[in-house]
Amino acid sequence: MKLFGRIINPLIALIGIQLAWVLVVLVWIRWFLGNQKNLRAVAERYSPEFLDNNLSWFLLAEGLLLLILILVGVYVIFLYWRRQVALYREQKKFISQVTHELKSPLASLQLHLETIKRRKPSPEKLDEFVDTMLSDTQRLHGLINNMLTANRLELKGPRLILKKSNLSHFVQNYFKENGKKLPNDTQLETNIEPNLYGRFEAESLEIVLRNILENAVVYSDGPAHIRVSLSADDHRCHLVVTDQGRGLDEVERKKVFRMFYRAERGNERIPGTGLGLFISRAIIARHRGKIRIESAGPGQGC
Repeated sequence: MKLFGRIINPLIALIGIQLAWVLVVLVWIRWFLGNQKNLRAVAERYSPEFLDNNLSWFLLAEGLLLLILILVGVYVIFLYWRRQVALYREQKKFISQVTHELKSPLASLQLHLETIKRRKPSPEKLDEFVDTMLSDTQRLHGLINNMLTANRLELKGPRLILKKSNLSHFVQNYFKENGKKLPNDTQLETNIEPNLYGRFEAESLEIVLRNILENAVVYSDGPAHIRVSLSADDHRCHLVVTDQGRGLDEVERKKVFRMFYRAERGNERIPGTGLGLFISRAIIARHRGKIRIESAGPGQGC
């Protein structure tokens, strides 16, 4: 069964079809030239007035063109198949990742609730448990929100309702509030140019900021050091988030905005679904903006 699977592997099939195509072309040319000689000999003997060299070469070119079109069609089908297989594999990987990401906070919630029910913890311990459970519910909310947003963007859902607002105030407040939720050893610096206005949807832009901030923290080697700056020139606002994380090579930089793609950090498992930057790029595009990632290379941050 495995041998049969290897035989019908599309890559091998494509190579076989190409070889068959070359063989067919050679046979076609040989057949055409051979029959042309025979037909010319008959025509010269009985009806010389029917000889037409242009028609003969036209028939040869027509046959070759048809064979080329068949080959192109096969190649297009092969490329489509490769794309579908890659997407299928990423989806399977995504389902496995999402299952794990959902189970972890649910298991934590269940454990804390059972502990509260059975042991009646002290008020101080109860407050600690509640904070942990709130953190778990926020994590679940973020995961579910990312999946719903990705689905809406894939289906080309409703357009964002962009309203002119104070972008400086929005960005400053976001990092001020969410900076408190970062690990204690995280350094967060902000340099926000005041009174910059733009047309944006607050809810969707908050998703972008959350995804970028989470990536900066998760992919940092050791305590995260994050710098955020907001400035403007030529009627455009520029938000720059810099970290001192693992960095990316050129190949990874081209992939990070793909759906389901997740960069690795050695052999360590990184939490996430591979949707964050895909969603961020789609949202920024709907704001008529651009998002890109720059890195000098592995180990040199982004």
